[in-house]
Amino acid sequence: MEGLALACVAAAAVCSGTAVVLQAVAARRVPDGDHLDLTLVAGLARSPLYVAALVLVAVGFALSFVALRTLPLFAVQAGRASSVAVAAVLSAVVLGARLRGRDWLGLAGLGAGLVVLALTVAPQTVATLSTGARVVVVVATLAIGALAATVGLGEPTPRSGLVLAALSGAAFGVLALGAHTVQVDGLATVLTDPVAWCAAVCGGLALVVSALALRRAAVVPVTALMVGVETVVGAGLGIALAGDRPAAGTGPASVAAFALVLTGAVVVARFGAPSSVEDATAVRA
Repeated sequence: MEGLALACVAAAAVCSGTAVVLQAVAARRVPDGDHLDLTLVAGLARSPLYVAALVLVAVGFALSFVALRTLPLFAVQAGRASSVAVAAVLSAVVLGARLRGRDWLGLAGLGAGLVVLALTVAPQTVATLSTGARVVVVVATLAIGALAATVGLGEPTPRSGLVLAALSGAAFGVLALGAHTVQVDGLATVLTDPVAWCAAVCGGLALVVSALALRRAAVVPVTALMVGVETVVGAGLGIALAGDRPAAGTGPASVAAFALVLTGAVVVARFGAPSSVEDATAVRA
């Protein structure tokens, strides 16, 4: 079962890495979409590239959900962070981007960290969040939504784009916690769980906010911030609220591997998506 979960994480990373490339191209082709409003949403909904990206995101989330029912959140989040490596390779192959020496080092570090992390994880049962933990998730969701609305409706500057990228990563982290802890005994159980609702809201919010961030700021820092914040927030919530722990005796190795994966992901994040609208032609080809 653990092997299947790890395979799902790897497949989810492939889906997410490909989706990032398509999302960046689609977001930058939407006319007059620099604010968080219906114009941006409608423009994205009409884009075949963005719809294809959403399909990949959905498939990746489904695969991650399967993994999150067995593996601790920090392991799955680290695995999803490797999607930037997929995007880097895809950019190099499809868009002609050139990987430099430090990029290969980042990829090597990321791969080594994932191998060590896979050896330190222990199978986990789905944790039931306490009342206090549920309150934390609800408050976090409201705070992310309020900040995203404030920044998204404000002046479209590169700095606001970076703030939106961080908020998108935080929202994805809450979504991951929801997938990790929501009880799926029946439809009624899911519909009455506030964490499930928070996860759904954060998932939709993260998609729209990340598209807006990619319009306002450069792809390199946006991708790095989203990956870094999502990985750290998701892992932190899993440890603090869901009781995630590595296998006995592997704590230091697990922490080192997680840090190595995160560092490698940030290093190669510059290849997370094409950097200009003109690259759309190459993507279609």
